[in-house]
Amino acid sequence: MSDYLSNYWDDLNLLIEKSDTILLSTHVNSDGDGLGSEIGMYYYLKSLNKHCRIINPSKFPEIYRMINPDNIVECYALEYDKWIKSIDLAIIFDIGDHNRLNEIYPLIENNNICVIDHHPKKDDLPATLPIIDVKAPAAGYMVWKFFQYLNITNSGLDIKIANALYASLISDTGSFRYGSTHPDCHIMAADLLTAGVQPYEIYKSIYEQRPISQVYLLSEIIKTLKFNHDKSVAWYIVTRDMITSAGAKAEDIDGFTDFIRSIKDVEIACMIQEIDSDVFRINFRSSGNYIINDIAQSVGGGGHYYAAGAKIEGMSIDEVEKMLIGKLNNKIESKD
Repeated sequence: MSDYLSNYWDDLNLLIEKSDTILLSTHVNSDGDGLGSEIGMYYYLKSLNKHCRIINPSKFPEIYRMINPDNIVECYALEYDKWIKSIDLAIIFDIGDHNRLNEIYPLIENNNICVIDHHPKKDDLPATLPIIDVKAPAAGYMVWKFFQYLNITNSGLDIKIANALYASLISDTGSFRYGSTHPDCHIMAADLLTAGVQPYEIYKSIYEQRPISQVYLLSEIIKTLKFNHDKSVAWYIVTRDMITSAGAKAEDIDGFTDFIRSIKDVEIACMIQEIDSDVFRINFRSSGNYIINDIAQSVGGGGHYYAAGAKIEGMSIDEVEKMLIGKLNNKIESKD
């Protein structure tokens, strides 16, 4: 049995034992970590004969379809309100801010809530049982440690659980490239491969199935890239018109900021995505020489030291750009 967070796992195990109806969810614009964590937990809970559903605040991204073979991930609709209100327990993954649950949070705020996350917890995140480890490489890693605590990894994980957790692991470690990757990540990977995971099949599903519309959109973004401070800061703006003209979807943007950050000499990359005329999604990536989650926090967002985001409302696109680039300039200049 692993001692990692064992006191918390005791409490989570007790909550699960006492609950018959359980909701699993993750943040809006779900990614590989949130999805992999909740799918892995889903199959475990179903093995206990729990009445369990995954309901997320946004649509399932098709690039993760390989880890959702049974189509168990649902997108929130008003018709689900009655069921959500009836739950005994909600387990929420990869989320440090309850606002990123959108319409789901008001339906569960008076229920037992467990949060499993590796992002810094915002002070206003209410949870019956917050299980937070900011040093964990992924929420899916924490779920795997929970399964270690239960001793179910020793007999081999179900392949559907293993595939989901492997997607979580490679998503949030950048396929073991990021600084958050530690030796136990490779032990986890070895355990999942032993369970039957075919690593290239998972990687290909997530990273090598780009629709041509996404490539067209990326080409338009590259044309409009902006730089300053000797290219140490790069940023781009994605408008609704750009997405429409490329025949793309909003989720096609995922991964673009990492790509821009990979340009030689770029230390910080920033995306400003137009959601509505005065609503913008912000995404930051840093090479590791500059912390950027403090900038995200200053505009109501959050995240990791070197990967963070926010949602900004009530400003024009020019105002958002001027404000954010001013903050990034100050960040660079304060270190020079």
